[in-house]
Amino acid sequence: MGAAMRVNNWIVVLDCAYMEYTSWRGKNVYRRTVAYDRVVWC
Repeated sequence: MGAAMRVNNWIVVLDCAYMEYTSWRGKNVYRRTVAYDRVVWC
């Protein structure tokens, strides 16, 4: 088995949406912005 890559996912919470980022190989990679009106709350 190869060495496990350390990947951290994190979000930035805004008033009307949140932004997803992934930390990968020392870089913060932007993934997407999700508006709260598109989120299904359970």
